[in-house]
Amino acid sequence: MIQIARIPLMVDLKEKQVVIVGGGTIAARRINTIKESNAPITVISPTIHQAIRTDWEAGLLIWRQKTFEATDISQAMLVIAATNDPSVNQLVCESAPTGCLVNNASDAVGSPVHFPAHFRQGRLSISISTNEASPMLAAKMKQELESIYNKDYEDYVEFLYQSRQLLKQSTLEKQQQKKQLQKLVSDEFLCKDKQLQALQSLKQIVEGVDTSERVM
Repeated sequence: MIQIARIPLMVDLKEKQVVIVGGGTIAARRINTIKESNAPITVISPTIHQAIRTDWEAGLLIWRQKTFEATDISQAMLVIAATNDPSVNQLVCESAPTGCLVNNASDAVGSPVHFPAHFRQGRLSISISTNEASPMLAAKMKQELESIYNKDYEDYVEFLYQSRQLLKQSTLEKQQQKKQLQKLVSDEFLCKDKQLQALQSLKQIVEGVDTSERVM
């Protein structure tokens, strides 16, 4: 069996410097993924794709209209090399500071950081990767999963989050809290009315009202 060294991670980029070298379609796709993170994004490129220009004009990123220099990425936490020249991309990767996360768009095999197919429904985030076997399959699976985990799941996952926070405030023992949460991981709670009823019951538990520890 082939051993895959990569592991999936969730990275908090809030207020962390992200530098993208390149201004084409790949850079635009990376920006579309990253800009929800509230990370400061800087693009280094003599020219930029219209989508990037739109984000720049909206104040969502900084554009430095220039060719790459190593000092451009000296403070970056995440560097993305996305030019149309593999040799420039390699130079960007070699110039990255120690401990920096690096994605080389022109070297899927050698790049230490990858961007999988991904979609989000509120707090729910789902990523799919085939580890270079078939990006088309990953895209197909993403489409299929988006139809399953649709908009209803945005509200449902938010409901689960609120329920968990309420239980943390309660005097219930950990095992009892876990039991309550297990009850909520059910399709019946995709119903908004059931969610409201459960939240009301949990609030009563937090307030010390006898509900016989039931949320259903």
